[in-house]
Amino acid sequence: MVTKTQAQEVLLTLQMLPSDKVAEVFDYLAFLRERYARSKPVDVSDAWSDEDVSDLVVASLNYTVGASTWSRPYP
Repeated sequence: MVTKTQAQEVLLTLQMLPSDKVAEVFDYLAFLRERYARSKPVDVSDAWSDEDVSDLVVASLNYTVGASTWSRPYP
């Protein structure tokens, strides 16, 4: 996963290269993408999707049910 800082550094470096070297970098990136890339980019946002909220609710309820069945030393 590429951080924002890394992406900015790559872009800045590419802007300093001559066009023939940028073309070489692009060819290499295309090779890496074909060989190693996932079918879709990883979502690194902090936003919660409906699925995330649903998973949290289910996990919380499962935890609560499990916690309520523990034996407690006090009545």
